[in-house]
Amino acid sequence: MSAAACNGVPGASEVEILKVRAARAVRYPGGLRSLVLMAALLPLAALTLLAMLLRDLWRDPWSFFSSRPRRTDLADLPPELAGIQPVGFDTEPGVRLTGWTFGPRPSRPLLLFLHGFPECWYSWRDQLAHLKDRYEVVALDMRGYNKSSKPAGIASYGLDKLTADVAAVVAALGRDRVTLVAHDWGGAIAWAVAGRYPAMVERLAVLAAPHWLLYLRNITAEQAARSYYFLWFLLPVLPELLLLHTDAAFLEALWLGAGKNEFSPRRRGACTPQDVEIYKAALQEPGSVTAALNYYRATLLTEAGLLQPHPEVVAALRRRLDIPVLVVWGKHDHALCLSNNIDIDQVAPRVRLHVLPDASHWVQADAPERLNAILDEWLADNPVSPAEAVGPAAAAGAEPGQQGNGSGLQQRGAAAAAAAVAAAAKSAGEAAAEVAAGVTARAAEVAAAAQVKAAEVAAAAQVKAAEVAEVAQATAAELVAAAQTEAVEVAAAAQAAVETVEAGVRSRAKKQQPAAPASE
Repeated sequence: MSAAACNGVPGASEVEILKVRAARAVRYPGGLRSLVLMAALLPLAALTLLAMLLRDLWRDPWSFFSSRPRRTDLADLPPELAGIQPVGFDTEPGVRLTGWTFGPRPSRPLLLFLHGFPECWYSWRDQLAHLKDRYEVVALDMRGYNKSSKPAGIASYGLDKLTADVAAVVAALGRDRVTLVAHDWGGAIAWAVAGRYPAMVERLAVLAAPHWLLYLRNITAEQAARSYYFLWFLLPVLPELLLLHTDAAFLEALWLGAGKNEFSPRRRGACTPQDVEIYKAALQEPGSVTAALNYYRATLLTEAGLLQPHPEVVAALRRRLDIPVLVVWGKHDHALCLSNNIDIDQVAPRVRLHVLPDASHWVQADAPERLNAILDEWLADNPVSPAEAVGPAAAAGAEPGQQGNGSGLQQRGAAAAAAAVAAAAKSAGEAAAEVAAGVTARAAEVAAAAQVKAAEVAAAAQVKAAEVAEVAQATAAELVAAAQTEAVEVAAAAQAAVETVEAGVRSRAKKQQPAAPASE
């Protein structure tokens, strides 16, 4: 892949455009039809949202516009995140994103985590703690969120800007390859990043986030009803009030509403009040709410033809992704139907799909341990570094500069190497066993097929022999009948000849008799 392609300007020979029904059936952007539909539904959306806000204002007018300052320092973080630090990344002039990391690990693969709405880097806390010893992990505050820059204007939150941010962060980390792990809006962006920068993204894991063209193609009446809030977020001012009024009470209802609200995590205790404080502090940063809503506004205005989509983004969304792709979905997702994944294998032929039966849209919150196990298995099955085949414990102990004295490091290195050799030998033994089992199974299949074929040939031979015998019997009967007829005819001819001879003999004997004397 050329440098031009890596920088998002792919050449014609380097792009595999989707020639399949999944993409060909989608008109993107929708243009006038989408614009008319949105214009028709917006007044109803505005009335319903305004009615909700007036109801909340009536219930508690004194607290409606209240907000209190919150701490955002590292002391508020749980102990499993000890050692994590914020790092700044300049992605374009005037835009600086904040990433959270345990420090550089240049010998390890890079995992970059992209959060969704209305979250921040903290939504990945369980995965960061679980994977930090084996990978270089970085969780971004996406553009507009928390401490990251919040550029003005809806167009600043189009997919062209959001995907370029990710590529710039990877470059700032000194890497040219990355594994993306993304949720919700982060997932929608990650799909486009993988298509726009195919030489950069080596693996893609997406949680509860459809590929945008498949979302448009597979949309049903049920999905359209679940996406009603898109139109709310397209309105000015009112959605900001919805998210921020009464000291951002919406976030309390969302994260602490297990068993009460259908849009909340299903697992009780998925979030604590301390977690909610961190989410509130992030969303109450000046300009954060409007920036977060601008993700929706930019996407919908592009779909309606009011914003021009970037050609590289259009090409990226129509590219087939020939990389390992993991998709994880909650069965009880209130926002996104599982039908969004119809024909996902046409976009990503190497996809692996997991549906978690007890999870909602908030997969990391509902099933953190199950998600960690799925990620472990998928990463191990699709390694990009020899260290990934060593295993979590050995990989964690082999990082240069993370251990004590030199001899201990050498011993750990030797142990890690021995473990790697043992793992490789085990893998080779397992592979040989699989091959042997495959050969045995194949031989059994061939023998069974041969037996079936022999039975078929024997049955066919029997049928053919019966047919031949029947024909022979019929032919013999015909010959006997003909012979009998011929014999009768010969006998009749012989009898006629005998009678003719006898008649001739009598005639001659009669002529030779002497005449009798005349009487006187």
